[in-house]
Amino acid sequence: MDKVLFIICDGLSDRPIFELGEKTPLEAAIKPNIDKLTKRGITGIMHTVDIGVRPGSDVAHLALFGYDISKYYTGRGPFEAAGYGIKLQPGDIAFRGNFATVDKNFIIKDRRAGRIDNTKPLVNVLNGIIIDGIRILVKQGIGHRAAVVFRGKNLSSLITDSDPHKEGVKINQSKPLNKNQSARRTAKIVNLFIKKSYELLSQHSLNKKRRKEGLPPANILLLRGAGIMPQLPSFKEKYGLKAACVAGAGLYKGIAQILGMDILPVASATGKPDTDVKSKIKEAFMAFKKYDFVFVHIKGTDVLAEDGDFLGKKKFIEKIDKALEPLIDKRDVMIVLTADHSTSSYLRMHTADPVPVLIAGQNLHTDNVETFGERSVSSGKLGHIQGKHLMPIIIDYLGRAPLVGA
Repeated sequence: MDKVLFIICDGLSDRPIFELGEKTPLEAAIKPNIDKLTKRGITGIMHTVDIGVRPGSDVAHLALFGYDISKYYTGRGPFEAAGYGIKLQPGDIAFRGNFATVDKNFIIKDRRAGRIDNTKPLVNVLNGIIIDGIRILVKQGIGHRAAVVFRGKNLSSLITDSDPHKEGVKINQSKPLNKNQSARRTAKIVNLFIKKSYELLSQHSLNKKRRKEGLPPANILLLRGAGIMPQLPSFKEKYGLKAACVAGAGLYKGIAQILGMDILPVASATGKPDTDVKSKIKEAFMAFKKYDFVFVHIKGTDVLAEDGDFLGKKKFIEKIDKALEPLIDKRDVMIVLTADHSTSSYLRMHTADPVPVLIAGQNLHTDNVETFGERSVSSGKLGHIQGKHLMPIIIDYLGRAPLVGA
């Protein structure tokens, strides 16, 4: 084997659900193709960052690709910005943005504004605003998401989020994390921008229409994950593999791009449950003519779990399974299937639970696990690993691992 198909199903794993007979959506799903891969592969469980750590998708992906987050993680914002096509300049501070719904007292009613689908008219109003000499760039993301960049002098990423990450509470005032003047200034500009976003968006015609239709208005833009562009070794430098990415959502394209992977466009890859998984897998296999390693990201499992839709998550896993049917007899390609984190459909959020991991291919130490699920893989021969272990295991199976010692 000299090719790797690395599939990350975002938030794939879950906790047992009463309505599913105390099974998780993954365990309850009918997935004959994934189970066939499991029977000819090696499995285990994995904490992508560490035991007891509830990871965000950004740090989890960096860890899975073998990058030390304590050394290379500067915040989520730069990955979002890169994924949505903003080229960062020295001194830029990038943020992840959420269009949300607040009341007149700035109490958050919906962090995703009813999962609004098209925010372009709202982005157009906010993009290019200048506050205290700082130009603010806003780029539309998928659904309620946006990338935001502050461009100017004397800025700092050492500030707190305005987004409290939960509903029913007042938005946070961004604060500096140190006494540096640039951090105080940046936090002040963040707070002024968010207030300005509320003033401009509340009376926007799109939100007037949404109110008439009984939909929550996207009347504020919350910022989080402030960061500067990290300086990392490329994936090719680190592993000697020419890599590409197939993804719909901006964050994952951004991570791949910053790691030096080429982005392969798939028009029907939406980053939502309606994404065309079959086309993503097809594009990935076509790419092996040019690339050694293809990363495929699938977002829908996480979206459905965060909405509490465990039945939808189960059905989406079955959709993934059908898309993976062409992989069953591909023995010259190593197939890696896992998740970046677990997402609880009951809690509607990421948890620190371990995720299942599967490696299928030739000349592997296969185990006796026959079905891919959170509990079944715990007896697999990979055992209990961390995300930082996965790439070294892959590299070793490829016959590319360096010899340690004489």
